[in-house]
Amino acid sequence: MVATFSPKIDERAYRNAVLYFIKYCNNQYLHATKLNKLLYYLDFVHFRDHKKPVTGDTYIHQGYGPVPARIDEILAKLKSDGLIDTKAVPHNDAEMINFELKDESKLDESAFSTEQKKLLKQICDQFGNWPTEKIVAQTHLEAPWFYSKPYEIVDYAYARDIDFFRQ
Repeated sequence: MVATFSPKIDERAYRNAVLYFIKYCNNQYLHATKLNKLLYYLDFVHFRDHKKPVTGDTYIHQGYGPVPARIDEILAKLKSDGLIDTKAVPHNDAEMINFELKDESKLDESAFSTEQKKLLKQICDQFGNWPTEKIVAQTHLEAPWFYSKPYEIVDYAYARDIDFFRQ
């Protein structure tokens, strides 16, 4: 059994990470589920390398992989502040949420360290053109999701087993 790490939310970094991914990874594949996975890689890879996540959120084991616990709150605040817009689009027999950045100048990249900026770019370069299904499948192969139970917290301690972006 691994002790669960309880991070502290860094709202400035969290909001700007979401804005960053919407600005730089926003293509036909960026929907709410994929955004969750990009944030997962940002937090878990940064934790693996620096013993601290970027956003500070905890992640919950859901059917489509790890989901940040506070993402809905962050998205609602960004939307109410007029920074993003969301749009439900039909997808198969359901809907997917697309994002639009309303004012690119509101992205504050000074919220990130040099290492965090490098990681954000690597994540967009690596996963930007991956369809949602592919990134979901990838997260299911990794220890953090694999060793957590449905609807329970995904343990940061397992981040050491993620192989992407090793230095």
